[in-house]
Amino acid sequence: MDNGINIKEDFLTFHNQVKEKLGDSFSEQADLFFERAVFEAHKNLEHSAIADAEYALALAQYAKDDFPILYLIGFLCEVHIFTDKISKAKFYYNLGLQLLDKNSDDYDNDKASFDRLQDLMNGEDWKEKRDDNE
Repeated sequence: MDNGINIKEDFLTFHNQVKEKLGDSFSEQADLFFERAVFEAHKNLEHSAIADAEYALALAQYAKDDFPILYLIGFLCEVHIFTDKISKAKFYYNLGLQLLDKNSDDYDNDKASFDRLQDLMNGEDWKEKRDDNE
């Protein structure tokens, strides 16, 4: 298959070639799995939602730069909170904070969303502490 991607390149070059040549396809697939994850969460199928959202996140690594990865990460944080997986929620929360762009027009709204997730996690911390003591 000659798609102009050199598999012998260093990781960064290879990654950028895949994004350039196939990024639209990865974006479409990531969108589809993210949409399905949201649907599943609304149907109280949180574990399926997590599986599809994490797959969407893997696909998004090669998606075009306009993929809304921050919203996907926020979703993963929230669904982990609701399944009492606070440590995993904190992982996604911290990842999201690292990706916040202070120069973005959406920064204030995005930061407020992550602050809300922090409040939810703080309210659920007691569950994690209980699990640690058992």
